[in-house]
Amino acid sequence: MTIWVDGALRGGSSVPRSSSFAPFETMGARDAEVPLWSRHMERLRGAAERLGLAFAPSPALRAAATEVLLKNGHADGVLRLSLVPAEGGVCEVLSSRRRSPVRIVKLLPTVLDRPESAPPGDLKAEPRRYYDLVRQQAQDGDADDGIVVGQDGCLLETAIGNLWVRLAGVWVTPPLDGRVLPGIGRAVLLEALLDASVACAERPLSIADLHAAEAIAHSNAVYGPRPACLVGGHAATALVEAELVALWRRSVPG
Repeated sequence: MTIWVDGALRGGSSVPRSSSFAPFETMGARDAEVPLWSRHMERLRGAAERLGLAFAPSPALRAAATEVLLKNGHADGVLRLSLVPAEGGVCEVLSSRRRSPVRIVKLLPTVLDRPESAPPGDLKAEPRRYYDLVRQQAQDGDADDGIVVGQDGCLLETAIGNLWVRLAGVWVTPPLDGRVLPGIGRAVLLEALLDASVACAERPLSIADLHAAEAIAHSNAVYGPRPACLVGGHAATALVEAELVALWRRSVPG
């Protein structure tokens, strides 16, 4: 069952939930199509399986996604697909929005206790209150997004993306240790870097690494890689665009 959302659920004002977590995907669209659709569906299917939810993406769902993007005037915008647990299965909820014009992402490290009631860090699911608080704390400090700092001092990810730091010519991103979302954009970039023989690594990062960085980047499947900097700092825009953005454009259709 597919429900389009434009302020309210079509066919009703509420959906009875049978699970505390609702997995979802946020996807970038080009000409009303989602270039990375199959990767998103694979991750969403895995999340649903972990939560004991039945989900099998169909051609009809992809056609509905295109219809929503066109109907809302967001052909080059952002598509969201949520699996809302309900009695007897799940409701597939589609919505869309425009992209943010932010080109350089200002970042601020944040330290917040992750509540036990929150979804695991490697699962993209509602409720997102923890990440909303991370982002709000960052925005209160004049940043666009917050860097999640683990209790061990390791940098993990941001509220809406993955983190990249260029150190001594090597692009480093935190490892998938269960606390970091396996981002679609992250995976595409790692594959592209390896294919192009550009030095990259998955290893722990610290606050000190941020200050020693030759460049910082922020990535997700909606925007791909974007130059980033700490609040008050300067982004190495040319370096990020030459090494990460160029590879992204060659790897992602459209």
